Amino acid sequence: MKPETTHFDALHGLRGIAAVLVMLGHFSELTAQHLDLAPSGFLAVDLFFLLSGFVIAHAYDEKFQRGMSFWQFAEARILRLYPLYFAAIGVFIVGVGAVVATQGLGSYSRLDLLASLGFSLLFLPTPPSLSVGPDVLFPLNGPAWSLFYELLANAVFAALALKLARRSLAAIFGLGLLALALMAWQGFNLGGGAHWDGTIVAPARITFSFFLGVYLRRYATGDTRNGNLYMPVLLVLCAGLMIFRPASNAQLYDLAIIVLVWPWLVLMASRLRLSGFWRAFALFSGNISYAIYALHTPLIRIVNILYESLTGTLWNQHGLPFVVGTSVLVIAVAAFAHYVYDTNVRAVLRHLLSLRRAREEVTQF
Repeated sequence: MKPETTHFDALHGLRGIAAVLVMLGHFSELTAQHLDLAPSGFLAVDLFFLLSGFVIAHAYDEKFQRGMSFWQFAEARILRLYPLYFAAIGVFIVGVGAVVATQGLGSYSRLDLLASLGFSLLFLPTPPSLSVGPDVLFPLNGPAWSLFYELLANAVFAALALKLARRSLAAIFGLGLLALALMAWQGFNLGGGAHWDGTIVAPARITFSFFLGVYLRRYATGDTRNGNLYMPVLLVLCAGLMIFRPASNAQLYDLAIIVLVWPWLVLMASRLRLSGFWRAFALFSGNISYAIYALHTPLIRIVNILYESLTGTLWNQHGLPFVVGTSVLVIAVAAFAHYVYDTNVRAVLRHLLSLRRAREEVTQF
């Protein structure tokens, strides 16, 4: 019997392709309608939630069993998420400067901008009455809504980690499944979460996918196999499902992908061993996936502002060269952000935390 994998390289590859599809989906507002390249790209968020639960359980189950505290876990997650999140806010502020430079000081309400900045720095949704983008939870960086819900799920996991056995996990993600099914039946858009008018769907999405991910890691992993032949097929399938959008019964399509396809895909990928090119590709794309997700919206905004001012192209009429060029730029910046900025910032923060703990231990004696 082959040993169970402990690296899950193929899951990194899925996360990377999903981040790119989310990015492509967000170009639809800036391009001619026929360039809606990933109309189902929002389904990548449910894949992210599933992967997050799987990876969190893999990384922290034994640590909690050895005595890891809630606050130690919180520190680890903050170190993972916050540096790039704050970098994205910084990129947005640069975008604000570009808007002011091209359109004047009246482009923003200063009170709303300061309030939006304050709530964003606290990683909290901005109330619509105080927001520069009243329709979205996180006006400075729309995709941050999913990170907010992921932190909530992480907190629940950490508080209950040693109590979340097979039946309790099944009850939790079963409740999420029931909520998703009822919402699909009632015609709700299962891609909701970023906007205030659809945020009721978000708790169901994270409850089902995150805790199912924990369940799959604990109880459904199996023997591994050579995955170099399977990996490109899984990547194409993953991308194809988000590029496609049915003309009718879209909610049922979304429900099937979230409930059936993504769990199967994660299980398949978790049992693959990669080597050579495919391992390198999976690790690289997975490593920069969070940077792509965190930074792409403010970066696209800046490129759009500059492109409009230089070419006079209407904001919703950009073509394929704009999409390709901006995507390449985002991926390049994301690679720099991960390997240079994020890696080093987290190393410094870990060092400072270790010094603080050392001082606390000294004072206890």
